[in-house]
Amino acid sequence: MGVKGLWQLLLPTGRRISIETLGGKRLAIDASIWLTQFLKANRDPETGQVRPNAHIIGFLRRICKLLFHGVRPIFVFDGATPEIKLREVRERRKRRDRLHTFKSEDDNE
Repeated sequence: MGVKGLWQLLLPTGRRISIETLGGKRLAIDASIWLTQFLKANRDPETGQVRPNAHIIGFLRRICKLLFHGVRPIFVFDGATPEIKLREVRERRKRRDRLHTFKSEDDNE
């Protein structure tokens, strides 16, 4: 879910940097974002199913790259999902289900 408007707030000061410039530093990593990225990106193109161990393979590859460049990762795992995020997830699911139902009805006509 993230913080609404965060990227607009950071835009004036944000800039891309090369991973090589992070050598010898510690880098905090939001583990849940990585997990989400791996599960969305690593799908079988024919079935759309998540590939087995996608999360493990994704973590391993990124960790190896960071260590290769001398970056020391610190993984942050947030605790229980806050109620506000749970409500947002439920609303998104409802909208997605309604859209899916609407599309199914159009296909049947």
